[in-house]
Amino acid sequence: MKQLIFTLLGAILVISAGAQTSDKILNELSAKAKNYNSVYAEYTSRLIDKANDLDITQSGSAYVEGEKYNLDLGDYKMVTDGETIWTFDKSTNDCYIDYLEDVSEGEAMTPSKMFTIWEQDFKHEYKETVTEGGKAYFLINLYPNNPAERNFHTIQLYVDKAKMEVSKFVVKGREGNDIIYTITKFTPNKEIPANQFQFDEKKHPGVNMIDNRI
Repeated sequence: MKQLIFTLLGAILVISAGAQTSDKILNELSAKAKNYNSVYAEYTSRLIDKANDLDITQSGSAYVEGEKYNLDLGDYKMVTDGETIWTFDKSTNDCYIDYLEDVSEGEAMTPSKMFTIWEQDFKHEYKETVTEGGKAYFLINLYPNNPAERNFHTIQLYVDKAKMEVSKFVVKGREGNDIIYTITKFTPNKEIPANQFQFDEKKHPGVNMIDNRI
């Protein structure tokens, strides 16, 4: 019985220590993010879907200012002024117009959430310190408070220990598909022209504008 008590006590202390560590790390990240008036980031996204034998990597870039962003995914461009979002399919020259709130509900990741996603609707747990490419990272798991409303069950957050910056997200999908976001360049407080957050039809001759707003 005494051994069982000590075992349970040890487990509780380990869990408590992990929670305190994740609190400290995420609070520091949030504090830094409050000093970002804007962000420019370059990243890669890798979709791994074993069930359908898919492994697709794309490079992208994002300008972010509050809820506004301009996201270039190669085949697609997504631009929002915080209220309206334009989704441009380069292969078909079609641009879909929606209200941002109608398309963002339940999304795992958007540029405006990327550096503070843990602040709302998530539990968090410190897992371990890992080393990749000669760099040390804090690994923190994020679990949605309402998992039934999400198409993923966990986000693995990799925090560069030396820089105290988010370097990678791994979104673990419910159907066994993972999306890995790796940040390759990060520039806070970059001056961004206002027109970056509006879709310019003039730059895309013959574009077919499809307005889904009601």
